[in-house]
Amino acid sequence: MKYPIAIFLAVFFSTSCFGQNSDIDSLRKLLPSVTGEKKIRVILDLCWQYRFINADTARQLGLEGLSLAKEAKLKDLEAEALTYVGVTHEAQGNYGEALTFELEALAIRRKLGDDSRTAKTLNDIGIIYDEKGDYQTSLEYYFEARRIFERLKDASKTAMVITNIGIVLKAQKEFKKVIVLYHEARAIYVSINNKFGIAACDANLGSVYLILDQNDSALYYSLRASREFEEQNVRQFLPSTLCNAGLAYDKIGQQSNARDYMQRALKLNEEYGNKKEIADVLIRLAGIDRRTGMIASGFANVEKGLAIAQKIGASEQILMARQELSQLNEAKGNYKEAYEEHLRYVSAKDSVFEQEKSKQIAELQTRYETEKKESEIQLLTQENELKDFHLLRTQFITALLAVLLIALFGISYLWRNRVKLKQQAELESTKALLKDAQLQAVITSQEEERRRFAADLHDGMGQMISALRLNLSNEPVPASKVEEAVDILNEMNVEIRKIAFNLMPQVLMNSGLTEALTEFANRINRTGKIQVSIQAFDVNPQMSAQQKIALYRICQEWVNNILKYSSATRISLQLVQHEDELVTIIEDNGKGFDPATLISSQGNGWKNINSRLGLIKGTIEIDSTAGSEGTTVIITVPEEQIAVSL
Repeated sequence: MKYPIAIFLAVFFSTSCFGQNSDIDSLRKLLPSVTGEKKIRVILDLCWQYRFINADTARQLGLEGLSLAKEAKLKDLEAEALTYVGVTHEAQGNYGEALTFELEALAIRRKLGDDSRTAKTLNDIGIIYDEKGDYQTSLEYYFEARRIFERLKDASKTAMVITNIGIVLKAQKEFKKVIVLYHEARAIYVSINNKFGIAACDANLGSVYLILDQNDSALYYSLRASREFEEQNVRQFLPSTLCNAGLAYDKIGQQSNARDYMQRALKLNEEYGNKKEIADVLIRLAGIDRRTGMIASGFANVEKGLAIAQKIGASEQILMARQELSQLNEAKGNYKEAYEEHLRYVSAKDSVFEQEKSKQIAELQTRYETEKKESEIQLLTQENELKDFHLLRTQFITALLAVLLIALFGISYLWRNRVKLKQQAELESTKALLKDAQLQAVITSQEEERRRFAADLHDGMGQMISALRLNLSNEPVPASKVEEAVDILNEMNVEIRKIAFNLMPQVLMNSGLTEALTEFANRINRTGKIQVSIQAFDVNPQMSAQQKIALYRICQEWVNNILKYSSATRISLQLVQHEDELVTIIEDNGKGFDPATLISSQGNGWKNINSRLGLIKGTIEIDSTAGSEGTTVIITVPEEQIAVSL
């Protein structure tokens, strides 16, 4: 069966000097008054505006802009128009047409040497190949796009490609890696306040948790993503999150809610004309009908979905429909028809396998020959252009450099020296203030710990010792008093272990950070008031004592704050070890707050967290909003710090 629907991320560049936020009405009014290049830009801007509203209208505008760009010999706008038309085809499942336009755009952009837009087109082509099921080719385009965006230091677009790579790995059942990638991309989007990227990551996390049968998490992320897309009026992706929410409801036995969300997804897909997803939702609705005894409705939905899938050649949906028809006939008692439909399912499955095998071989051969020719042509073109460029550049630079170099060197030296002195003074001042604040926080924290330790000894141990003295002061000591004394000694032992754990958990030093946090979580879970879960992925077991203690105390301080102020019922703590950093993610479903109030507060808890982070050169990011539900904290410690600690 097909995996839950995931959200691919693509990026578009505005072609208009009037900005992408121009609404459709204003662009329509502007169009008659402009000519030439400006007219092409306005038409393409209109295409951009319509892409999530009406794909057919967007395509018509894109083709008009493409024709005008070719007449004007404006190659950059020609490539942009080709990309826009390709996106409209991809949105409706016309993958062959989409690839034709996108590959032509890629060739132009490579020739123009526009790295950013070249990487953007590589990402778009990767999406199309992924939707076609050609995962290897998809990954090749994605990784090339990621390398370019990382070289350009474009965080937003790097996160976009990371998300899309996660979708491909999900299809290959690498679910643990997928979750890490989605959280990595989401952290980048949170850091740059990219709301669409955050919503897409939430949607994709919902789809992965659905595959892993973690249905509560799947429902939580899918509903949150649906709300986020609705707030942003991103209608193209709403059907995906609504469908995933419907699947989660179906798995937890809430078929009424499942049907409602599926029908909402179906309606939006029909409005947008996405035939493949229409077929997919209809077949899934048939399954819900079967499980709720609505057999006639199930037959109607699956037959309609099968007809659409056969018309567009969606092999995966055809297989789903055949399997569902077999199950519906079995539920109705038509065992002969159920058996015959199952045979059709098996036959179709074998046919799809053979077709995919032949198709992959042919595509590999075609791609090899095409890339070879493109490389030869590109090499010759670059050599000629490079010769011309060097000649012109040498003549221009020789005349200009002699005048500018001396002046620039003198000005640059004076300016940099002044800035350096100013920065040095500001840095020294900041260091002094920070050192004073950290010292005060440490002193205050130590005094509070001493007062608490003294109170624990006085109130707990002191009373127990007094009671023990009274029980043993008489001679001879009655047997009942001896038993009471033993009970008191046992209570003293428990109290001493509790105090020792609060001071320094032995499991932290003996077993490691993950085990200590698990023990900490278990102690909280035993109260029955809140559920704390711990997940760790490839955490370095050779972490230094300094780092383990710092990270443990930071997590302990933050969880204690959640217990005191947020009214949360669920806390999730994840440790993810990357090649160059250790990332700790703490999430809760309690009351949100304004992070600015915490940063500006004078509380010792926040100062202690920052002091400990400073010791291990870590950073902290807080994602929360006052009046909303849930808070996410991301703590990052660089790998070089781990090496130093070792």
